[in-house]
Amino acid sequence: MNHELNLEDAERINKKKVVFKNPKADLLIEQAKTLWSHLLHDAKAILKQQPAHHTHPRVDVLENKAIYDIRIDLPGVDANSIELTNSGKLLRLKAKRKSNESAEFKLSYCEHQNESFERDIRLSDDALIEEKSATFSEGILSIRIPKKVA
Repeated sequence: MNHELNLEDAERINKKKVVFKNPKADLLIEQAKTLWSHLLHDAKAILKQQPAHHTHPRVDVLENKAIYDIRIDLPGVDANSIELTNSGKLLRLKAKRKSNESAEFKLSYCEHQNESFERDIRLSDDALIEEKSATFSEGILSIRIPKKVA
């Protein structure tokens, strides 16, 4: 039996849409796809012997009875480049990271490339996404989204 890793097949499978009627299942699928995307990206970097760059920022979603608090790691990102939009229960983040090159120094090795990235976060039906608020401090974007009162 051949268990060879085929990156093209894995990417094709990763792009397929899977839809469940259960919001928690949808969230789990989105998280699994993100992890799979990171794995594929890192595998490509290893095979090419290049440093791995994660094009998706790391996300934590916290919640209590009243709100969701989404925290996103965005080190090196200019606050003016952050764009938050929503469509239904899908929150989309777009941002751009600039290189550290300056007039005084030339870049001799880089793992923080100029890169634009976006990240989609599917929210539960009880999220009042239109009432979101966001703060950006020390490379962390914090988005607070109230919940519908039951």
